[in-house]
Amino acid sequence: MTDSNHVAVFWDSKMMFHRLVEDACGYCEPVTPLMLAAPFYKGGYTGVIIPTGFGNLQYSKLLPALRAVSDRVEEYLEEGGRLFVYGAADPAKTGNPYNWLPVEVEYHFEFAEHQLTIDESSPWKSLFEGYDINAFPTDGWFTTYPGKPIAVAENGHPVFVECKVGKGTLLLATAHEYPSDAFLKTFGAGDQTVRF
Repeated sequence: MTDSNHVAVFWDSKMMFHRLVEDACGYCEPVTPLMLAAPFYKGGYTGVIIPTGFGNLQYSKLLPALRAVSDRVEEYLEEGGRLFVYGAADPAKTGNPYNWLPVEVEYHFEFAEHQLTIDESSPWKSLFEGYDINAFPTDGWFTTYPGKPIAVAENGHPVFVECKVGKGTLLLATAHEYPSDAFLKTFGAGDQTVRF
């Protein structure tokens, strides 16, 4: 393990997605909600990923833990961390599932396939590599966001956004597919780990 590939996936238990990240990045640390919310928990990462469904309380217990550590999320980003957050996928719509982030984000939940317009200048465009961007499945789109759209659906709403927070990068996506290997390699590579 080197500083250039220390990625964490925050989720309730280890799953197939962890293996996908590990295969691309060389290392993937699983972090559960109980670990995350523990006062003694400390980690250092080149990137952190929050998978799809984190806002669905019937599916995951991650959202309360994220809300409990919102100050650490902000510090991680301010100090140069990379955070990749998928769609909340909360059919019950029990409030704003992104209110633990240090920026204002609102999201509309709705499964659909979209024709995407991609910002070809973005280094993060590789998220869609190997997928059909004329019929790309998402679980919604963003209605409020403080950053730059990377992929916009035909309805005019972004499904992938890059936000700068301090020295860090916050990526928000409603993609309902695994990220490409090329994207994970770019996301996980870094010259330093940032303490979470």
